[in-house]
Amino acid sequence: MTDGTSLQFVLTPGAVLPLVALLVSGFLGAYVFGLNPRGSANRSFLWVMLAFVIWDIGEVVQRSFAAGTTDTMLFWERFTWVGIVLVPATLYHLALTYPTKSEWLRRPGALAVLYAPALGWIYLVAATNLIIDGMSSNAFGPSARVAPTYLYFAPVFFVWMFSSVTLFFRAWWQIRKTPSRWMLGVVLAGLVAGTVPAAVTELMWPILTAANTRVGLGSLYTLEWSVFIAYAVLRYRYLVIEPVTEARMARAPRHRLERGLNHLVLEHGRAVAMGAFRDIVSSTPGLCVTGLTPARVASHFGLERTPVLWVTSVSNDSRTVRPNALDFELVHTVVKFLRENPETAVLLDDLDYLANAAGFDAVARFLKRVTNQASASKGTVIVAAGHGTFTADQVALLRGAVDRFLDVKEAPMSSPSGSDHVLMTINAQDAPVALPLVGARRGLLLTTEHPAKARLRYGERFEIVWVTDHPEPEVQCVRPKALDTEGRRAISNYAAAHGGTDIVLVGLEQLALYVDVRAWLPFVKDSLDLATLHGCRLFLTVAPEAIRSQELAMLARRFDTGVAATLRTSPSSAPTTAAPESRIPYREPSA
Repeated sequence: MTDGTSLQFVLTPGAVLPLVALLVSGFLGAYVFGLNPRGSANRSFLWVMLAFVIWDIGEVVQRSFAAGTTDTMLFWERFTWVGIVLVPATLYHLALTYPTKSEWLRRPGALAVLYAPALGWIYLVAATNLIIDGMSSNAFGPSARVAPTYLYFAPVFFVWMFSSVTLFFRAWWQIRKTPSRWMLGVVLAGLVAGTVPAAVTELMWPILTAANTRVGLGSLYTLEWSVFIAYAVLRYRYLVIEPVTEARMARAPRHRLERGLNHLVLEHGRAVAMGAFRDIVSSTPGLCVTGLTPARVASHFGLERTPVLWVTSVSNDSRTVRPNALDFELVHTVVKFLRENPETAVLLDDLDYLANAAGFDAVARFLKRVTNQASASKGTVIVAAGHGTFTADQVALLRGAVDRFLDVKEAPMSSPSGSDHVLMTINAQDAPVALPLVGARRGLLLTTEHPAKARLRYGERFEIVWVTDHPEPEVQCVRPKALDTEGRRAISNYAAAHGGTDIVLVGLEQLALYVDVRAWLPFVKDSLDLATLHGCRLFLTVAPEAIRSQELAMLARRFDTGVAATLRTSPSSAPTTAAPESRIPYREPSA
């Protein structure tokens, strides 16, 4: 419906700037999102670009109408302001996911809370006359006439807008001494360069000058923001790795690998691949990419100086990469290291974990790109994979990306030490007897068993956390489908407060009833990382018959030691009350 004024749509000079901004924002949003649709930073960036696109579409349409005031033009002005009021919420979203995802954002309903203020502003803009009460014009064409009550709403919006920029500044301040500061600094510089003038010419202008509309340069700022943010997200923590060699010669490895070639090593554990890599980096610089903590790599495999790129979700240190950021900092960092340091070596470990997070196809493409660069730079790449962690057809694809293939049949020795994380392939009913025999004495225990029965079986040695969909009052509980938030938080808090104790996860096969391997494997990996950071030992029990062999192989690769226990007496379904010495498990060689 219109007020009778004739409308004619013509592309005017004032519409050129928002049209250019629209094309840039739309393209960058689609491109960055398409690089990794599962990446949290990519998705949040898409929301920012969507807000900019709405803003720019409204500007293009209304500035292309012939002069005149109509209901249709007012509709498009309100449409424009919907995009404007969405911007702070989307910037909050990006700030909480870039460069790493906030723990708060992992909570159920967090996104709803984040975008709730935007819905309120959209209602004020689209359904009331408290913000916009008609049409006006500026140097670029038709624009909104602000209402008298705009004076009261503008400062509130100002605070909301700049608090999102403050989040980016806070994140930059926390990492200002790491290489990541450059990437986040680009985002912060773009936001400051855009939001400060925008606050003057678009938000506060009617108040500062008593004008009835804004200047109309909004599209210039959306264009600027798009370029800055896209540049930072595309480069995404492009880490700088200093090439160094180990100070001491390595012991002669069981298997020597030829330098200048790319190798795939299939083995139980990591000893062969790590030993061959340690031998090479005694005389040439190298880079180790692994899911093990750098301290563990140094103590277990003698890589004391070689830079370690730690694949983890529990740390924001300068040399960490998130498992779902395969297409960003990981591939760029590894390729950059090989390109800028010819004839060096790279060890790629834990590809099965990366495949679980990013998909096997993404991992295969990543490996192909790395080995191609190594060939061009005369470098050496060692790919370490565990027996059974990939299917036969997947192993065939991985072999196609390398020059040599080494299949190591021997099993590693299994002898738990005082600092090893232990995987116990036993029935959950046998855990109370078996745990003390491998050194688990006291600490935190997560179980799907009711706390009353768990307390009877395990005594007072452990603090019990009940994993259940039906929590009870005054009982510490974790929901199975919230392992990545509630479960990780429970372990993190306990480990930080009780360093050096034991953390026990009993009955992993029971968790598999609620979530699949894509959920419980990252939880186990994060639990191991948190335990290691705080000097704790992690013990996990799983009934091997209850999960697939590939899942068991992926799980076993995360642990230092595997213990298979069988009770000499028949397992009982009733709570265990006998003394541990009366029912003794015996150890079998780990798979």
